[in-house]
Formats: sequence, C-alpha cells, structure tokens
Amino acid sequence: MIEPIHDHQGDLLARISTCIENGGRLTTEVLAYIETSLFSPTPASLAAFLTDDADCDRDSLLDLIFSPDQDVQADLEPLLEQARFSPEEEAVCLDRLMARAIVAPVGLPDGRPVVRVQVPDFIKAHYLERLNIAWQIDPRVAAAIDGSVSAVPGRSVKVRLRNAGIRWTSCLRTFLARFFERVADSDPDYLACLDLVLSLIGTAGDGDDAYELLAGHKRHLFRSFQQARRFEKLLQRSNMETLMLQGVRSPHASPDELMHQMRLIDRACFQMYGKTETIALPMVEPIRQVSDLDTPEAAVQSLLR
Repeated sequence: MIEPIHDHQGDLLARISTCIENGGRLTTEVLAYIETSLFSPTPASLAAFLTDDADCDRDSLLDLIFSPDQDVQADLEPLLEQARFSPEEEAVCLDRLMARAIVAPVGLPDGRPVVRVQVPDFIKAHYLERLNIAWQIDPRVAAAIDGSVSAVPGRSVKVRLRNAGIRWTSCLRTFLARFFERVADSDPDYLACLDLVLSLIGTAGDGDDAYELLAGHKRHLFRSFQQARRFEKLLQRSNMETLMLQGVRSPHASPDELMHQMRLIDRACFQMYGKTETIALPMVEPIRQVSDLDTPEAAVQSLLR
C-alpha cells in the first residue's frame, strides 16, 4: 500500500519529476568526459549508447546527466525549508517517485535532440538523495541568513549548507551565525569564503575554537605554500622525471591558489573577529662573525644581535 502524501510532498514530487524530465542536457563538460573516457560522441553513437540498458557505463553516464544542479536546488530550497520534511516523509516521497514512469529527452548543448530515455529507478533515487530533503537548517542560523544576507546569495548559501549536511552543535551555530551576520555578501569572494569555511568545520568538534581552526588551517596552507615555492625552484633546475626519481613530490596546489586560500581566511577572520593569523616569512640572514671567541657571554651576544 502506498502511503498518502500531503500538499508539500505532492508539490515536491511534481517539481522533481519536471526537473528530471527537463534535465537531460548533455553539457560540454559531459561531452568532453564521453570523448575522453568512452567514445566519439556523435548523435547516433550517443543514441545507441543511452538506450543500451545492459551497459554499466551507460548507467554511470545517466547518473552524471540527471543530477540536480545549483539552479534546481536553489529553486527548491524555499519549499524544502518551509516543509521541513522528516526522514519518514522522504521515504514516502521515494516510494511515490519510484512508482512514476518518467521518460526524458536527452539533447546536445545546442538544443538538438538525441534520444528519449526511460529514466531508471536508481537515477530517480539518486536524484532525491542528492537533494537531502530531510536535512533542516538551524533556526538561529536561518535567522542570521535572512537578516543579513540578501535574497539571491541567501538561497545559494542555504543550498551549500544543505549539501554539506551539517550536524548542528552549539559551536557551529555560533560560528555560522557570526559568519552570516558579519561577513559582507557584497564581497566577490563571499561564496568562496563560505565554501572554504564549510570544508573546515566538518572536522570541528563541539567546543573547538573556531578562530583557531581558521588560523591553524592558514598555518597549514603557508607550509604548503613554502613547499610549492621550493618545488618551483627545483623544477627550474631539474625536470619532473628527475625530481620523481629523487623522491620529490609534486605539490597538490599552486602557490597562487594557496595564497588565494590564505587571503580568503584573512577576509573571513578580519570581518568575524577583527584580527587574523600573522605569519612572518623566514628571513635569510648573513653568517654572523663571532667577535670575541675567548668570552662565552660575548660570543652568545654576538650571535643574538
């Protein structure tokens, strides 16, 4: 027996079905992936591949094509926030979505149609799962966003919080409320600052000092920055193969990217706490001459000057 649904569930199911039906667009990024990993994506080869339900690679591609993007999530966010779905209601929505037959056209980036596909159940299940509809925003944090962040970025902010699936603690409530109340959303790097903050707070425990978490990450970035700079200097003298044979590892990010992340931390810390972690670059000093070798005190003072 299929469980009855209320108006919010019915509205959500109708909108998800429409999003899936209209979501079969092959983007340039997806086409590049197909060409690199699978085959040359001509309309005929794409149509044959997407209708071959015996090919597991086809399932992976459908999962990539039919996935809710940021625009879909931002459009659904007001409904999800208002409805405050429970896990049990999410399960009912899943049952109803599985019972719906959804046929979706798949087209090229320029709008040309390729083929119509029967959307498999696992695609519908993954789509609903990625929306994370049973997650609920903390009321204090929601009030901080509504009171301090303008409407358009506010929706993107709430989508990012939902995708992060934050488990609320008193520390995170206080920290994120302070972020939204004090960091200006007019800053062009506002969302980049938020993304960096969200990547860090997942490792925080209740009671951890939020400022120290940011400062500690900046120190980690600075060490990586120094290693990346040293690697660039080594690469000017040796090729990559030689460095690999010597056990030298390639850095995971460029110095410019690491410097950009440190600047993001500085912006967030200055606006939230009025300070930031100051890290002095190491100074290269000339070798000091010890002027009086016979007097230990004078020798030490000579080295300390």
